[in-house]
Order: sequence, then structure tokens, then C-alpha cells
Amino acid sequence: MIYAVLSLSPILLALAAMVIRRIQLSAPKALLLSLLLTIFLAAFVWQMEPAALAAFGVQGVCKALEVFFIIFGAILFLNMLRRTGHMEAIQRSFSRVSPDRRVQAILIAWLFGAFIEGTAGYGTPAALAAPLLVALGFPPVAACIVCLIANSAPVPFAAAGAPITAMASSIASELTANADYAARYGLGYEDFLQACTEMTTLFLGVGGIAVPLLLIGVFLFRYGEKGRRGRDFAEIIPFALFTGLAFSAPYYLISRLFGHEFPSIIGAVFGLVVSVAAASRGFLVPKHVWRFPNDLPLEGRAIFNDSHKAMPAWQGWLPYGCIGLFLLISRVPAFGLRPLLQSCTVGWEGLFGVESCTYSFQPLWNAGILPFALFAVLVGLLSGVGVKDVGRVCLGSFFQLLKVFSALVFGVAMVQIMMNSGVNNSGMDSMLLVAAQALADLTGPAFPVISPFIGVLGAFISGSCTVSCVMFTSLQFHTALLIGIDPVYTCALQTAGGAIGNMICINNVVSVSATTGANGHEGEIISTNLLPVVVYVALVLAVAFAAMLA
Repeated sequence: MIYAVLSLSPILLALAAMVIRRIQLSAPKALLLSLLLTIFLAAFVWQMEPAALAAFGVQGVCKALEVFFIIFGAILFLNMLRRTGHMEAIQRSFSRVSPDRRVQAILIAWLFGAFIEGTAGYGTPAALAAPLLVALGFPPVAACIVCLIANSAPVPFAAAGAPITAMASSIASELTANADYAARYGLGYEDFLQACTEMTTLFLGVGGIAVPLLLIGVFLFRYGEKGRRGRDFAEIIPFALFTGLAFSAPYYLISRLFGHEFPSIIGAVFGLVVSVAAASRGFLVPKHVWRFPNDLPLEGRAIFNDSHKAMPAWQGWLPYGCIGLFLLISRVPAFGLRPLLQSCTVGWEGLFGVESCTYSFQPLWNAGILPFALFAVLVGLLSGVGVKDVGRVCLGSFFQLLKVFSALVFGVAMVQIMMNSGVNNSGMDSMLLVAAQALADLTGPAFPVISPFIGVLGAFISGSCTVSCVMFTSLQFHTALLIGIDPVYTCALQTAGGAIGNMICINNVVSVSATTGANGHEGEIISTNLLPVVVYVALVLAVAFAAMLA
């Protein structure tokens, strides 16, 4: 039992350091402490050789860089669109679709937010969509609440699939080295990633049909007129379910056809086009227009700055269209571009003489490098932004993500050392395998019930679904094997939980509060969103157990 406690202590330290009010360290600082504790335990308790410690630590840094490139490219692209006025043109295109605040909340928070999540992610949807809602006349706290609730289902496929890529990458070596897994399931990295992608979109997609209802329900409960809340909610149900299905159906189908990079992007594009067309024509939209008390009509409100006012909507959307087209051409095997992009590979075998430490990286296949970063620079130059300004945007984007980068490096390095600590002189299993055995003994077959809550907790404290997956996927994987469940289910539940945790993620709440002027209301926002988190997790578990029994 003592070794089980020791094996879990780095993760428990990270949780305690980020959650306990008197400590409350940032994710990078907390994960650095956990990494140092992991190194100490690996060296002196598990008796790993210094060469093995160094090799797997370096491997963790390189895996973190892969994910960081995707995040950086996506954020750089978004920042360049804001610099050139494209984003303002996109936002303006929403301003005249419907005067009903319920419809605006669904279109902007749910569908526009999903599109931004799919292309950029990492807190940007709420930080972009919420200020737009405030500009349209929403109270700041209301805008924060609905945007955070909406920022859930699209999250695992943010920035062309960075979180779910990080999830699978964190256990890539285990998929080939674990004899128990190979004998029973035997999926390689690509097949495992695809299976988890399909399972995650199934879990979140079915539950996601109800997300617009959740955000509108919370919205009306807080801001609706007493005596009319039930009626105001009932009349928006058809449109809310329609928009939920408009995103979730292609979201799931695309995951099966094209993999992990497209579900959120294409699901959001399809949902936006269909739902905006429906709202513009009054299809399923309530005849009664719902507004806030003392609300100004849309026509009487100054919504946007005059800068970049001349840019038409189609021009604002054009860079995203080019991104989507490139991803489609490069990722679909029929076009023949995929082998060319994957042919450029760097890496090693047996780093520092440790045979099991192998690594390969395909830079041209990394979506952050190509197309996001390259297209960001091209958009800036073609829009007349000078080379110096392009450089400033690049540098600003890098500094914007320094905390994310350090958290990823410390977190991934910690997990890689814990996962590979079985390469030792003590004869013990790896730290994560020891921890998994303890969890398996404690929970037994009921472990899947807590799997998504582990993901929620990880996202809440670390500020990222990606970091949550990096921290806990190996634990989910090994525990599933020990209790005889296909790890695809628990890893998909981990990813789904990490996505749902974005509703109450501390970093996102602080960020969206700052951008809307809702500072000081963070606790109110988190407490309000706790119920949607529990409801969504319950829906995900219902779908998961139905899938397991099928």
C-alpha cells in the first residue's frame, strides 16, 4: 500500500498545490514540484538509472513540444486574424441574424464558439464569443456563463485535435510495449487514436445535443422573468435541439470518416450554416422575441469599432476556409498529399543507450506548423501588415503561451518518467501501474463511473483538457486493463471529462471574466456551471454504459 501512495503522490501533490487555498500555485509551478518529486521517487525508490531518467525526461519534453506547436500555430493564426480585422468581420456577420437573446446565445456561444474551439482552442472561444455577446447587450456574467457551458463538446478536437492527440501520445509507447494490452486488444497508435476519437464524439455528441438546452436553461433561470421562465424555455426547445443536432451529427460522422482533426471544425461549420439559415428564416424560432429587462433594440446599439468596417463577411471567413480546405486535402488519403507530408521525420532510437526510449516527429504533419503558422504569416503579409508587425504578433503569441508551454513540459515529462519507471533496478512495476492496481482494487468494475470526473478535476485544476489528459490518461489506461475493460472506453471518458471540465476551468473563467469586465464574479460563474457539468457527465456515462453493453 505504501508504494501505491508513493506512486500517486506526484499527481496528488499537483492537485493539492493548485487547489488548496493557502497554497494555490499556478499549473506550471505545481507541475514542476510534481516533476521534481517524480524524479526523486524514480531515482531513489524505483531505482531508475540516471541515463533512463534523462532519456524519458527528454522524450517528455519533445512530446510536449509537439502539442505546443499545434497550440502556438492556432493562437498565432487567431491573433493575426484579429490584427488584420478578419475576426471583426466574422463577428459582425452575427449581429443581424436574430434579435432574440436566446437565439443569439445559441448561435454565438454554442456554434461560433465551437468553430473557434476547433481551429484555435485553449480558452479562446469564451474569450472571443463572450465579449461579442456583451457588445450585443448581454450582461457580462450571463455572457461568461453561456460561453463556458457551450465550450465543452468541441474541446477534445481543439486546434485540429491537440487534446486528443496529447491523450494518445502520452501512452504511445504503452500501446506497443504492454504485453497484456497487445494480447487482448492490440491496437497500434493510429488505430487507438481513431477508436478513442469515435468513442469520444459518441459520448460528447449524444450529450451535446442537449448542451444548447443546458445553457439556455441556466440562462433563463438566472435572467428570465418569474412566472414566464418555463414558457420561455419551452418555446426555445425545438430550435435548441435543432442546433444541438446540427453540430453533433456531423461531429460524430466526421470523426468516423476523417479522424480527429475535423470533428469540431466541420461540425461547427455545418451547424453554423444550417442554424443561421434557419434563424434567418424563422424556422423553429419562437415568435415571441425574448430580451433582457430594459434591453435596447439591436438597431440602436453601437456594436463594433469603425476600424476594418469595410471588410465583408466572406472576406473575414476566407482564411478559415483556406485552413479547412488544406486540412481536408492533406488528411484525406485519396488526395495523396499525406505520405509526402509524413515523409519528413526526425527522432531517435535508444536515446542515451536506453533501448526502449524511441521517438519520432513529423514536423510537416503537425497542424500547428502547417497550415496554422504558415497561413497566419501569409494572411498578415497579404493583408498589408508589415514584416515587423507580423514578427510582433508571432512574438506576442509565444509569450501569451509561455505558461501553457511550461505546464506541458513539466506535466508530460512527469508522466513519461512515471510511465517508464518500470525500467529500473528494483524489479517493481512502473509508478503508474502500481497506482492503477491500487485504483482497480479500490473501485473494481465501478471505475468507469469515476473516469470522467477524474478528467473534469484535471481540467478544473490545470486549466486545460490537454494537461488533464497528459496527467491522467496513463492511469485510466492501466486501471482499465487491470479490471478487464477496453482502455478505449476509459481513455475516451477521461477526454470527455476533461472537455466538460472546461465549463468550470479556473483559467478559462478568469480569462473570460477579464475580457468581459466580470472580474470578481468568478466564484459565481463556477458555482452556476457546476450543475451543467454534473448533468453532462451523467449523459456521457449513460451513453458510455449503453455502448459497453451493446
